Amino acid sequence: MRRWILIAFGLLCAAALTQVPAFHQQYMQRLGGHVDELAAQVSAIDERAENVGKLRYDYIRDLIGNADASARQEGEYLLELVTRHVTLRNSLQRLENMPMLYLGGALLLECDPKIAMATLKALKPAVPLTMAGVGYGVAGFFIGYLGLIFLISLFHWRKVPVKEPEAQ
Repeated sequence: MRRWILIAFGLLCAAALTQVPAFHQQYMQRLGGHVDELAAQVSAIDERAENVGKLRYDYIRDLIGNADASARQEGEYLLELVTRHVTLRNSLQRLENMPMLYLGGALLLECDPKIAMATLKALKPAVPLTMAGVGYGVAGFFIGYLGLIFLISLFHWRKVPVKEPEAQ
């Protein structure tokens, strides 16, 4: 019975991990869309800065240093927008160049929480017909199987009876 539970849990973990490549593909599409939209907004900032004869960061710096609170707030917003664009663009480039073997860990490190949650909500499970899907499935099986064995062993310590010394 114990062996069947271990196998079932291993298969469950395998099925879950085979979805890593599907999540990666859908996350990359969303991330690329965010980067494209932010690039268009940054281009608009560049045009506005050019219209007043300034470079982007000089334009934003002048807004942030302005005495008017609404101009200062606009400058802070534009700086956050440009920073987010750079951050997401760099993340996209790193994930595009990541070998499939390291993809699971890279997704954990590079994921933008808002985009990842939106991707999870809309995730369409996929059948893993790629080597990456098979690899993650095999890894998931062994992680689940051996992980459950480890957890069970934590709770089933074999207690060796201790004999108390006899009183003399």
